Amino acid sequence: MVATEVLSHIAHVSLGQTFRERAETDSPESGVRLIQIKDVREGELSDINTLPYADIQPSKLKVKLLKGDLLLPLRGTRTEAMMFRGGSCDVTTTNQVAIIRPKQDGRVKLEYLHWFFNSAMGSVVLESIRTAASIPNISIKNLLAISLPVPSLEDQEKIVAIYCNWCVQKKALHDLILNGEKLMASVAQEMLGGG
Repeated sequence: MVATEVLSHIAHVSLGQTFRERAETDSPESGVRLIQIKDVREGELSDINTLPYADIQPSKLKVKLLKGDLLLPLRGTRTEAMMFRGGSCDVTTTNQVAIIRPKQDGRVKLEYLHWFFNSAMGSVVLESIRTAASIPNISIKNLLAISLPVPSLEDQEKIVAIYCNWCVQKKALHDLILNGEKLMASVAQEMLGGG
């Protein structure tokens, strides 16, 4: 039987930086990069150079992301979680994104949490705590209280290995579909006399 744990018992969960106005700026003056909800995608982020800068004075920065944080959108209907792999400068996120850090007791791996929140099971759990408002959201209080299965570390590693393999296959299938669509469009264009 797999143990069930409350998220607050196995991970620290906090909100990103609060911005009074627009969070993003075109000016690199702050030197702080910004991850917004639209940037959070299944997988991991290690290249921060394409991220916009945060509209904040460095002295007012309270929330800095650490290598190995898991980011989860709290606003809207998307439930993709993303691992942050770090960068050479300070990076923050908005308070519409939860920052999940596994506790140092070693009971749960970051990659396992990443799989859980991106799985069908994780989507069901998140949907159960999402409010039905004009813009749905998940409260940090409700997120902290969710229960999730936490198998042995060995089984977590096996699940993560299977998940990583599936992610590679999904990307290959996606690339094949894109290539097929381009080929089909090219052939059709040529047959119609436009090529």
